[in-house]
Amino acid sequence: MLANVPTLDVTQATLQTIDVGQVTVGPITVGSLVLNNADVAITSGHAVLTNVSVTISIQLSVEWHVHVGLPDWIPDIDIGDTYNLGTFSFGPVTVGNVTIPALNNVRLNVPTVTAQLAPISASLSGLKLKNVAADKIHAADVALPTAGFTISGLTIGSLQGTGIGVPAAKINQATIDRVHGDPIQIPSFALSDLKLPSAQIPAISSSAAFDIPAQLATRSPGFDAGILRLFVHITPSALSHIDRLEITNASGTASVGQVVLHDVTLPYDALHLTLSQIGINTVAIPALSVS
Repeated sequence: MLANVPTLDVTQATLQTIDVGQVTVGPITVGSLVLNNADVAITSGHAVLTNVSVTISIQLSVEWHVHVGLPDWIPDIDIGDTYNLGTFSFGPVTVGNVTIPALNNVRLNVPTVTAQLAPISASLSGLKLKNVAADKIHAADVALPTAGFTISGLTIGSLQGTGIGVPAAKINQATIDRVHGDPIQIPSFALSDLKLPSAQIPAISSSAAFDIPAQLATRSPGFDAGILRLFVHITPSALSHIDRLEITNASGTASVGQVVLHDVTLPYDALHLTLSQIGINTVAIPALSVS
């Protein structure tokens, strides 16, 4: 005989092992990424600055001051002013390629970085979950048992029953084609003490030209003759234009004190799940027919 159970409700099931064939996650949206206390150390074997040109600029101003001391009852003569003579530029002067033999032990510390991230997708495989409990499982069209059963010395043509309870049952294996649901909302997700012991970087190159400005200290030659003081303020600056930066044979280490993701939205799809060694504590069978 074969017991056909149209519907079956399981109050609780304990799952020994869950093997997940593939999980597709995304697109993941993150409100903001906060990176705290990052230390980076870089060592490079060779660096080249390609097509370097330099423009020199000099900003000039003249300051004069006249001071004539008078008796106490007469105000002193105290006048002066500063005149901006403008900025004079020279260049650009072509320097050509500049080779830096090595960058040794360049250490950078980034106290805090806050960034906005574009949506991210990910695909995971080979996941295994253990010691999982599942509540309120519903199954339809269950054959119990699959090989049928016999009772010696008793013949039953048919049997109808309702409200039947089975104290326990066991299923060796079950498969689920797809599990999905509403996106998971995570207000804050933190990772601490992330370390990259060593990384080899064969080549690094810039994707666009860039400028490096440099503002030098102001010099103020002049004279002080007592009554008359005259100074010329000279403020030089340099603008270096570099077509391309290439770094070869670099290695680096990095450590991050903490990475914090805020307002994470995580949609997910779990495909081809395999459930093994399912222990069912209580089974409620609303209706049962035996034929």
